[in-house]
Formats: sequence, structure tokens, C-alpha cells
Amino acid sequence: MPTGHTPSTGSSTTVHHIHDWQTLLTSTFMEFHVDAGEPAAFRGSMRTRRIGGIEFVAMSTEGHVAHRRPDSIQAGERPDYLLCLQIEGVGEFTQSERTATVHPGDITLFDTTAPASVLSSDNYRSLCVKFPQRLLDVPRERMSELTAVRLAATEGITPAAGAVLRTFDHVADNIPNRSRHLFAHNVIGIASTLFQSQIHVARLHRSSDIDLEQMQDYIDAQLSDPDLTPTRVATAHFTSLRRVHTIFSTAGLTVAGWIHHRRLEQCRRDLLNPGMRSVPVSAIGLRWGFKTSSHFGKAFKATFGVTPGEYRSQACAD
Repeated sequence: MPTGHTPSTGSSTTVHHIHDWQTLLTSTFMEFHVDAGEPAAFRGSMRTRRIGGIEFVAMSTEGHVAHRRPDSIQAGERPDYLLCLQIEGVGEFTQSERTATVHPGDITLFDTTAPASVLSSDNYRSLCVKFPQRLLDVPRERMSELTAVRLAATEGITPAAGAVLRTFDHVADNIPNRSRHLFAHNVIGIASTLFQSQIHVARLHRSSDIDLEQMQDYIDAQLSDPDLTPTRVATAHFTSLRRVHTIFSTAGLTVAGWIHHRRLEQCRRDLLNPGMRSVPVSAIGLRWGFKTSSHFGKAFKATFGVTPGEYRSQACAD
């Protein structure tokens, strides 16, 4: 039967050993319809860690097929990505008419808002990260190119991303809660880098990509100014507002949305900074350009699922 252990406030680790894999997946992870050769004899286990809205899942199973059908996707369900690192055995991930066959060390991804299926061999083990799509700074349109694609264990930065996931899985329950939160979001950071390297969002070729990088650098430098607007960005780069919007739109972004995203990310980092523990939450929001503490609080909760004060308390709970 399921058993659980909660090491500290704001994050939790739960270990399940259960024969009914479909019940386990649906109750703790996502809804799937599962087929196994001998259901009565099936064995599987799952360990989940929930940290700041991010779920880390270590899975070990016998061979089975899991289908995430259209009727499995609930209205209003949080749009997430699921990144999976294969540890042992072989898995086949299918989505968007693509199938990725992954072996130990390979990484693949799927979008939880769309139907998918997973075929696993016996002795299957994987480490997965399930996180809100809004945390990723890669446009969703570009991410659609990567679902059910094999990111090979020996290519690019896949080995580095895999090493980070393995390390986090190994140390997560033995480090301070603040470090756990920082590490969890750093995992998303290296995932973002991995995806960018795959879909060539490195901005090396087109002049519009170079312009986008320069504008984003300017935005980062001006985040503390509450009057930072798309018009200001256009003026600073001696170009028209229409062209600024076009450059961001081509990358699947909006100017205002990018400013908002970067402000929240800087605020989140400050809330985790031990040296800023005495700084009021409202002051952190104002420091990064939010005009009122109320606006900051609502924006932060909409993105991270908790208020800024709750986020800081959870991270400092050790």
C-alpha cells in the first residue's frame, strides 16, 4: 500500500508500492489508461517529490502500455510538460504522430495537454520532471517540435541534463529546503537550455534573432523601472513599436509577457536569497518593477501557485 514521508514544509517526498498501476498513476500523477500482460501479477513503484509546483517522479515498473487519451485530460487541468530521463530498460513515447524510442541516458518530452502513449519494457526505470509550461522561457510553438523526440544520451547537452537530474534525485532529501527549491528551478533552467539547443533558439542566424537577444538584454537591465514598456524598448533600439512586436511575435513571445516573466523570475530568486530574508516581500516586488504589492502578489500566485510570502516560508522551513 502507499506510504509517505514528508521531510519539510513546502516540499514532500512520497513513495508508493502498488499493484494497480492505473490507480497509482491517476491518483498521484496524471490520468492514464493502462494495459499490462498479467494485471494481477503486475508490480511497480513510484516516488514523487513536489517542490514549489514542480514534481519529480522516479518510476520503476514491469512492461506495460499507458495511454493518455483525450477523455483523460480534464478541463481546467494545469498545462504541464513531462521530461523523462530513461535509467533502465526501453521506453516508447508517442505524441503528435511521432514516436521516440529511448534507451538509458536518453531524454524525451511530452505535453500533458495532448493525447500520448508510453510503452515500457520490463525492468523499466525513469526519472521524470513534471512542471508548468509557464515556467519555461521557450515558446510553446517551438516546444511542439520536440514532443516525442529522442534526445540522445551522447549528444549535445543531454548528458549534462541527465547528470543534473540524477544528482538531484540522489541528494534532494538531504539538503536544506531552500537549496532544494533552488535546485528544482535550476533543473528547469537546464531543461530550457536543452530545448533551446535542440530547436535552434540560440539566435545565431537571422538578424531578427540578434535583435531579439539585444532587446531582451535591454529589458533585463531595465526591469526595476515600473514604467518599462514596449514603446521604451522600441525607442531605445531606434525602431518602430510594430517591429518590436513583430520580432517578439516571431519567437512566439510578447514584449509585455517577457517583461512580466523576467520580473517574476528575479523576484523568485530574491525570495530564496538568505541575504534578503529581512527585506519585506512587498519591497522585493517593487524592486523589480511591480507598481503595487497587490499586483505583485496576484501575479506571483498566478504563476507559482502560492503567494510570495508562502513561497519564502516554504523555502526557509528548515
